[in-house]
Amino acid sequence: MERLIYRSRAGENVGARDVFDIVETSARRNSAREITGFLLYDEDRFLQMIEGPAGKIEELIEDLNRDPRHHSIEILNREAARERLFSDWEMKRLITFADVPAMEAIRANLAGKPEADGIMEIVTEFLEAPAG
Repeated sequence: MERLIYRSRAGENVGARDVFDIVETSARRNSAREITGFLLYDEDRFLQMIEGPAGKIEELIEDLNRDPRHHSIEILNREAARERLFSDWEMKRLITFADVPAMEAIRANLAGKPEADGIMEIVTEFLEAPAG
């Protein structure tokens, strides 16, 4: 099993409806691929953490590279994983901060897990970096 975190930029003319379509499609397809994780969307950028079988992660990366709805994919972390950190999150959508803030939802899910610090550092850096 592998864990991968990447960031990318939304393509031109990608609006809120497109983002929701991406999340819906991701949840459906990733479930069939046995991939779990989360997708953060902040203005015009994405941060996604995915975990699952290595071959399925590779298939997903190939699909992402062909998807015109985003570009400038940069892999921030890729590592072997013994267990899932987000087993209950088929593809948790963390787009709006109206309910539970994204940071708190991720932090609560990672509580007590040794990998938490590294993942939270990447998420914090993403959310604190200026968009655009």
